[in-house]
Parts: sequence; structure tokens; C-alpha cells
Amino acid sequence: MATGLRFTLILLIAGLLQATVLAEFRFLGVSVELLLLVTVLVAFHGGPERGAWVGLAASLIQDALTGAPFGIHALIYAPLALAVSSLEDRTVGASPALNGLGLALVVASGSALVSIVGLLFGQIAISFETLSERALLAGLLTALIAKPVNEFIRWSVDGVVAGEIELRNPQNI
Repeated sequence: MATGLRFTLILLIAGLLQATVLAEFRFLGVSVELLLLVTVLVAFHGGPERGAWVGLAASLIQDALTGAPFGIHALIYAPLALAVSSLEDRTVGASPALNGLGLALVVASGSALVSIVGLLFGQIAISFETLSERALLAGLLTALIAKPVNEFIRWSVDGVVAGEIELRNPQNI
């Protein structure tokens, strides 16, 4: 399966989950930022170009789901993907706990930046205290589901399922 088709499939599934299941499961008014998580993980595993393209597509899906003007999320998702892809080399060999904490902070900062852009354009009216609390909570909730999503993203980037067995070529026997 071509990489572009895999990314399209992942984005469609993430958009559907964001709009249906995850919209219903909120904790203190905050839900998981699945499309932002997909953007961050693709940028981490696939590099800056893939991350930016997936970030652009994910942000437009997020804009369609939330009713925000098209492009508000794109102002944050694509640059955030570029920033995350530059961190990938620096975090090689880091512990899973440190990676999880970093992921939570990246998602929290992305969520906060999107809210700040919404404030600047008059889309939402929220205090900075509430904004920071919700952003941190969104980062923590999103980090909780990151492990299974990470496996799908690695598959979409590499095209290899973990534990895949290579069979011997019958001609070489």
C-alpha cells in the first residue's frame, strides 16, 4: 500500500474517531486531541516534510469538525510538525517515560497555541488560566492513548508491521 494512501486512511480514521467516539468521552470538558497526535507522531517518525503535509491535512479536518475558519489550526499544526521533526534526532535513546512526557507537553503546547490563535481572531473567549488547564489536560489525555496510535503511525511511515516474518525465497533453497 502506498504511503500516501496509508496517511489518508489514518487521517480519515482519526477524523472519524475525533468526531464521534472521542467527542463523547470528555474529562472536565476536554477530549483527546487525536488529529494533533497524528501530526506530531508522523513528524517524529516521518520527518519534516511528511509531518507538515499531514499536519496541514489534519488541521483542515480539525477545522471542518470544529466549525473554525479554515486555516486556523494549520497556523499551528504544520509549524509544530516541523519543530517536532527536528527533535527526533535529539530524543533517540530516551526512556519511554521521557518520550511520553515530551509528547504530552508538545500536544499541550499545540492545543494552547491553537486556543491563543482562536483568541486573537475572536473565535473563542477564554481566560488564560482555563486555557492552560485545558491544554495541559488535553496533553495528558492524549499521551494516554499515544502507544497504540504510535504503532499505526509507524506502520504508515515504514509500511512494515511489527514482527513481520520474512519468508525464504524458494529459488535460493
